[in-house]
Amino acid sequence: MKISSNACAKINLSLDVGDRRPDGFHDLVSVMMSVTLGDLLTLSPADPGDRIAVKCAEGAPEGRENLVFKAAEAFFRACGEKPRDVVFTLEKRIPTAAGLAGGSSDAAAAISMLNEFCGYPLTDEALFEIAAGVGSDVPFCLRGGVCLCEGRGEIVTPVRTDVSLRLLIANGGEPVSTAAAYRALDALADRPHRPPDALIAALGRGDTDALRGELFNSFEDAILPRHASARRAKEIMAEYGAASLLSGSGPSVFGVFPDDASRLAARAALARDGFRTFICENVL
Repeated sequence: MKISSNACAKINLSLDVGDRRPDGFHDLVSVMMSVTLGDLLTLSPADPGDRIAVKCAEGAPEGRENLVFKAAEAFFRACGEKPRDVVFTLEKRIPTAAGLAGGSSDAAAAISMLNEFCGYPLTDEALFEIAAGVGSDVPFCLRGGVCLCEGRGEIVTPVRTDVSLRLLIANGGEPVSTAAAYRALDALADRPHRPPDALIAALGRGDTDALRGELFNSFEDAILPRHASARRAKEIMAEYGAASLLSGSGPSVFGVFPDDASRLAARAALARDGFRTFICENVL
């Protein structure tokens, strides 16, 4: 039995970062959205004795260094059984360390695929508990669509919307350490905040114009001064009429475009500046 899945990336339409908690995490209020850009993850039976294996052609670590391995171990612990002999083959399409939850989406896909592979031994609630233990973005990636995520990301509430967005993601190749991004944000004397209420209301109405005006990310004040490529991506997207925002802790930037022509023109301009670009749509 072989199972394949498109592990969708995410963008943050809104990301309000609160204070650092005693457990080391930060309280978050974020509206996350799945997009059609994704990694291809395949699960297959392995030769006896191999146990869990993770193979990746390029762009991600293999074996125990990959979040897929951690997710698989957590799944089998929750099942109360020894790990089966399985191999994951990962084709990376989502840039790494880019604010797009590439590793988290792979881990979420692995949890879901293992449950199918093993005959659905665990409930959805149990799967979400596993996901929360693996990483802060993994619960959202397991559910997908559009959700309000709170706590450290593990409290996931679906947001009802039928909005369809013309999206373009640009990545300049500058990786950003999440830990370093949080340190830079914590060092700001005046951290920006904005509740997502107006954004969620715009999503509910399917009002793209209002949505474009409500994009927000606390990390922009901390990351943009340090990363010229992210600033440049936003400048180019603005030239072609997009509302743009840093995704997560960056450095990827996404733009919401008014029409396909402007999106294609921006993609060409970004490519000339050396950016990797991804045309995609949102996933509901």
